[in-house]
Amino acid sequence: MKQNSKQRLLKCIGKVYEQAKECKLEEAFFKQAARELNVISDYFHTSSKQSLIVALVFALNYDQSCSNLQALIKYLGCNPMKFLEYGDEMEDLFTKEIIQKQDTSEKGLIMLSSTVDIILNQKILEAIMKNEPMPSLEKEKPKNQLEVLEAFYLLGVQRDEEEISSIDLFVETERLFHSSLYYPLIKRIDELNLDMEDLTIYLYVIWKTITGDDKIDLERALRGIFDNTAQRIGYLHAILKKNNALIYKNLVENTEGEFLNDAALKLTDYSLTLLQESDIPLFLHKKSRDTIDPAKISPVALFFNETEHRQLEFLKALMQEEHFAETQTRLQKKGMPKGITILFHGLPGTGKTETVYQFAKDTGREIFKVDMSQLKSKWFGESEKIVKRVFTDYRACSKNCERTPVLLFNEADAVISKRRDIGNSNVGQTENAIQNIILEELENFEGILFATTNLVSNLDPAFERRFLFKVEFQKPDMAVKAKIWNSKLPNLSKTECEALATQFDFSGGQINNIVRKKEIHEIVYGLSVDFNNIVDYCKTELLSKNNGNLIGFTKG
Repeated sequence: MKQNSKQRLLKCIGKVYEQAKECKLEEAFFKQAARELNVISDYFHTSSKQSLIVALVFALNYDQSCSNLQALIKYLGCNPMKFLEYGDEMEDLFTKEIIQKQDTSEKGLIMLSSTVDIILNQKILEAIMKNEPMPSLEKEKPKNQLEVLEAFYLLGVQRDEEEISSIDLFVETERLFHSSLYYPLIKRIDELNLDMEDLTIYLYVIWKTITGDDKIDLERALRGIFDNTAQRIGYLHAILKKNNALIYKNLVENTEGEFLNDAALKLTDYSLTLLQESDIPLFLHKKSRDTIDPAKISPVALFFNETEHRQLEFLKALMQEEHFAETQTRLQKKGMPKGITILFHGLPGTGKTETVYQFAKDTGREIFKVDMSQLKSKWFGESEKIVKRVFTDYRACSKNCERTPVLLFNEADAVISKRRDIGNSNVGQTENAIQNIILEELENFEGILFATTNLVSNLDPAFERRFLFKVEFQKPDMAVKAKIWNSKLPNLSKTECEALATQFDFSGGQINNIVRKKEIHEIVYGLSVDFNNIVDYCKTELLSKNNGNLIGFTKG
């Protein structure tokens, strides 16, 4: 800008401001202010009508501290309907971010509210005051198709966090979409002729799919897209009735039940092919973060009392593929449920969970582990959906695994315990609903399920018959404890192992704690641990002060 450009621009803005008062937006005003409007247009790269709006917003911000549509209409002295003819000009200024909403928490586009305060972009104000040219306000454009898809998703995040309205979301989605038509995928989608609602949902499902989710909770997605409850419910009904373009154009399918809170969308094979042909990388059928590869499970030697040992050896043999496949075939032929459901119950630290891991490793089966704490949601009705999704995901996992995987409900007390007297308690109602879903799923279960619990006495009777096999894990007897000590600390003599087993009534888990302390001691002090150190560790493991006596092995 020339040295006097700042003064010249401000002078023109001031003059337009003065001449516009009570001008009623008549043609005579634009003729009278043509020279000043041209100067403003040259700086802001705007039309004459837009230059008038910019000048008024600029001046009114200084004159009244804020401006809005009511203030503009009142100042111009015109009919509000006359000013609405400038809607496209306003929206263009808003889209280019020359003018902005002062309070970003306000929802909706500027033209939808006459009371939303509007201001000139701060970067422009600073440039004018520094006598600098109009700054570039263009956002950095996506560099590739993935960045375009991510940009669509981030718009949805803004809507979900209520930073923008649904209308804002659709307007911005349309703008970004039409500015990205040179990308192969966007061009292909444009040929589908989807309306803006369907387009927004479709782009969302595509992004979630390529980032690892093979199905999307529709109700949750719509809650983040529509700020109008009636629209959200209407869209859900259309999906369930298959009266929706995404469904009848074979772009997505509903993979869940027939109720509002069950609907889940996934891309059809047609859509997946469309993505692949458009050079979008797909990482489908990837392992769930909750799925454990048997090859990555470390081998652990486990020792049990004779009763548990017999039962567990039988179950391990059953899980061998040839026995399992033949068992399922025979049971199915005889009209019996072919799923294998097993309950491991007993005291903590007796090896219940580790046994499931070792079974899976020995039989080459993946473990689909369920985090029980995630089955309960603070949102009413969400918990039931989460539980149903567990079984749906397990069935999907089974289809993608070479061998039937293990579904593990570890520490399952929270969901298989005795039912509450619900009364007026929402918590009790939710917990009972969760149990009903699990009971129903177990009736038709076709895979391998293990549940572990420390509190079998609190088991709901309805679950007893749902578990085909029940194994109680008891504290190891003297001989087994000695074997555990010997396997963990092979440097100890047989006599020392037997002495530890006799003196300390430890579970395998407690013995593991002693071994870990021994390893840490050797790392910290750089010295080997002797038997007397082991005895001291055992004594500190016990919370009771009655540690007993080790005949012939006590320290002086």
